[in-house]
Amino acid sequence: MALKLFTIGDSISQGFMSGAAAKTNQSYSTLLAKILGAELYNFPMWGKDGLPVNLETVITRLQRRLDTNISGPVEWIKALSIINAYLDEVEDYYERGAGCMDDCLDDKFFHNVSVRGFDVSNSWQLTPDLCRQVVNESDQNGDNIFGMVSKSLQRTAYRVLGSGAPRENRSQIDWLEYHHKREGVENLILWLGANNCLGTVTNLKIKQTSSDGTAFLKGPDRVSYRERIDKDWNLWHPEDFRVEYQFMIDKVIEIMQDNPHEVDYKVFIGTIPLVTICPLIKSVEKFGRNDRTVVDYEVNKSNPAPLGIAELPSGVERDISYGKYYPYFLFEDNFDITVNHLNQNEILHIDNCIRKYNRIIQEIVAVANERIGTRRFYLVDISTALSQMALKRNDYNPTYKFPEYFEYCYPRVDSRYYGVTRDGSIKSGGLFSLDGVHPTAIGQGLLAYEFLKVMHQAGSFTDDPETAINWKEIFQSDTLYTKPVGLLGEIYDNTDLKKWVYKIISGSWEHKKI
Repeated sequence: MALKLFTIGDSISQGFMSGAAAKTNQSYSTLLAKILGAELYNFPMWGKDGLPVNLETVITRLQRRLDTNISGPVEWIKALSIINAYLDEVEDYYERGAGCMDDCLDDKFFHNVSVRGFDVSNSWQLTPDLCRQVVNESDQNGDNIFGMVSKSLQRTAYRVLGSGAPRENRSQIDWLEYHHKREGVENLILWLGANNCLGTVTNLKIKQTSSDGTAFLKGPDRVSYRERIDKDWNLWHPEDFRVEYQFMIDKVIEIMQDNPHEVDYKVFIGTIPLVTICPLIKSVEKFGRNDRTVVDYEVNKSNPAPLGIAELPSGVERDISYGKYYPYFLFEDNFDITVNHLNQNEILHIDNCIRKYNRIIQEIVAVANERIGTRRFYLVDISTALSQMALKRNDYNPTYKFPEYFEYCYPRVDSRYYGVTRDGSIKSGGLFSLDGVHPTAIGQGLLAYEFLKVMHQAGSFTDDPETAINWKEIFQSDTLYTKPVGLLGEIYDNTDLKKWVYKIISGSWEHKKI
């Protein structure tokens, strides 16, 4: 029997929340597997609340021990001890304990092979053997104070890609080939590309592949993983992105069309959200905002599987509200020009690159369907959905149509950073977890909702998407919503805590340097 669902993606598809690969059980793909009736959908579970560090776990432990006020020197010393104990516990588990590379592999393979930090090229390039080699060569191994798990990206990838018996050295794309040849894959979710631009926001600087789209003239497979690490790119020129994305899609087409089980397969491809909307960074409101004219490329909702470029809608010109300076959200209230930040032109450049990525994805999908001769590849316009949810860019009037269940839920959720008073009242946020980039359980539910609507159009799901998702269960499973962390109200007032949170968040965005 063919697999009902197989997922290739990055951290969002993995269920990464609050700085840790922790809750794959709450990811949108796991929700979809249940709704689609998949009899089996294996995914990894992560000990110690995930790696590299789960901010929700840290803050909750602090609140349990110290309540919601750690302003005094004695309390702060206690807080540091609690923090270090947790970090040491996680580091020991994943570097030397039951979660280490020698002991972490499962005998069963996973139907969700998404890995945090993966960009487009990692889908075919990164394998378990390469991950182990990178970790073994690292000089960061060993116990240390306030140290996080070394090479957590590669450790995560090693477990996800290396599990399954017998042991094989498979990339994400290799796993797709294995399953499609072995039993067939009915529905493939393929959502990569965010990490071809996200590093600009997490690093607050731009390191572009090229200025003219010539980074991969000899082919993307000729640029090794180590070369990419040394270059440390965090933003792909749109034409460089086109080359790599096309290379990936060509591999997927070849695999899916070599269809020994004659499966009536569908491929669902997510567009890339504008990463600058993430509340990890925040515009400095005292300097005001102004409109900038952009061209957006939205997917035609009535035709998510275009058969040729001629079926694609034209770009739409519109004015979007942007701030002038974007530091980490923690430093917006006392910002000065010396604080690390992205300026408006940099933010606009990043966004316009992503807008072009999404047009390129649409073109590649349209040509793929035309090449195959039927509608197999479907676009899921996550980018437009998130842009419609954004609060400030829509002048505090988001245009996104939330499911009916959201209408009278209180507190209401929005796209801002999670804001809680010391008495536990939620004042903002709800869609993004504590790392300011990845969705909460509620946010993951909305992603499932967007994919499900397109799956319904494709015939992969025949019931009503509006009633298929158990929103009450999802809201109840979201601990940030049901058990507000009042200690977070201390962040903006406590300089020491603010610096520590900054260190942890920035440190958890371990890039690909060896």
